[in-house]
Amino acid sequence: MSNSDDLFMPEEQLLLPLQSRQDVTLADLPAQAFAPVLSALEQLMSGALTQLHVYGEPGSGRSLLLSAVAAEAAHRLGQCILLPLRQVVFLPADMLQGLESCPLVVLDDIEAVAGWPEWEEGLFNLYNRLQEQGGRLLVSAAMIPADLPLQLPDLRSRLARASVHVLPTPDDAIRQELLQTIAQRRDWQLEPELVRYLIERGPRGLGRFTTMLDKLEQRALREKRGITVPLARAVLG
Repeated sequence: MSNSDDLFMPEEQLLLPLQSRQDVTLADLPAQAFAPVLSALEQLMSGALTQLHVYGEPGSGRSLLLSAVAAEAAHRLGQCILLPLRQVVFLPADMLQGLESCPLVVLDDIEAVAGWPEWEEGLFNLYNRLQEQGGRLLVSAAMIPADLPLQLPDLRSRLARASVHVLPTPDDAIRQELLQTIAQRRDWQLEPELVRYLIERGPRGLGRFTTMLDKLEQRALREKRGITVPLARAVLG
């Protein structure tokens, strides 16, 4: 892990450990399909909600959403902590100490701590400290809270108190709207043929789809080329 000075990101966003972030904001997400969860996130930001649980199938963009939330919350609340639990569960759970001072704690893939007693107990204690200090909690998983395979009943019962929202299945319409929004923000001029090619041949999952767009842009800049079907074909192999 990087030293502690490297952990603090612009706008006081904190990710433990450091991980690559997609250049995607909440405003990029398809507004109609994501309307319920975006509304719930706004309530979480404003303090109307203190606990939110989002879940969805693989590829539904859970980690992508949480990264965008963390960036937005860091800007609006002054600080946000994003814990990608699938990556940090192998580290000592005492890294959870003191996180309750943050206005919003975001836990990605909470089912990853199942069967890790130190982490389950650590998250239970963090939950209680957040409640005492008026902090907010955002959790993501592949399932609803009642189905989490956690072994600590008290942790399951605390997480079950959250407002629960499901993410939409990433169908072609959602990916096309995401593509058009990102293209507009990045000033891309996309021909209809290219849009069709990217939707038909690109990854189904939203996270991998946006990673593909990043690679497409990077290669276009490196080779001083326009974003075209031949370039997309080269990137997608």
